[in-house]
Amino acid sequence: MIGRDELDEWLNEYLNVKEISDYLPNGLQIEGVERVEKIITAVSINLDVVKAALEKKADTIIVHHGMFWNNEERTIKGYRRIRISEIVRNNINLFAFHLPLDVHPAISHNRLILKRMGTKIIEDSKIGGGKTSIGLKGIFTTPYRFEKLVEKINEILNTEARFFHYGENMVKTLYVVSGAGRNMIDRIPELEVDAYLTGDASESTEYIAKEERLNYIFAGHYNTEKLGIIELGKIIAEKFKIEVRFIDLRNPL
Repeated sequence: MIGRDELDEWLNEYLNVKEISDYLPNGLQIEGVERVEKIITAVSINLDVVKAALEKKADTIIVHHGMFWNNEERTIKGYRRIRISEIVRNNINLFAFHLPLDVHPAISHNRLILKRMGTKIIEDSKIGGGKTSIGLKGIFTTPYRFEKLVEKINEILNTEARFFHYGENMVKTLYVVSGAGRNMIDRIPELEVDAYLTGDASESTEYIAKEERLNYIFAGHYNTEKLGIIELGKIIAEKFKIEVRFIDLRNPL
């Protein structure tokens, strides 16, 4: 058991929340019980996650994509009203950490993906500027044939990645931006990498990949952003000796 406020303070410090500018309120978004006994984690808050918390008798939910975003509707109606009413009625804490998890120096999704791929991570490889890196570059000791690289990604993320194979057949360098990395495609050619892994694509992505001779792999926003929140749960469980369970809701997007 741990106090809600103690957990909130530790999470904010560990994830460097004060140092990162974001477009949602990171940290405790909805206040619930004062004493935390059981936690569930998930990629995004939704009614299925709330129902899972009730089923598992969890008093706290920690997610990557939270309830409130600066550019979204500010009225509480429809699905927002239903989600919030269930959380409040059952006195559940809701925490959310977006960019602080995306760019964390130890447990960002990008870093964990590249570690599992067995690459040497290049620390100064940045898209985004400032003190934080939205993406990371990895170098393979032994190059992968492109088809084998996709197979490895599918194995690590438990997904079925799609791709545009317009680059080299042998891949020695991989750049990763988890989640919505489609808008960064213009920056990728200047990084001189053999393949780019992200979560999504847009209508124009294939044309750009073809014209830039780029290997573009998109494995799903959800699937590329699981590893960080799973690892955060493991760290919390170990540090505070508390039960933490990840709720995996299959999502191909």
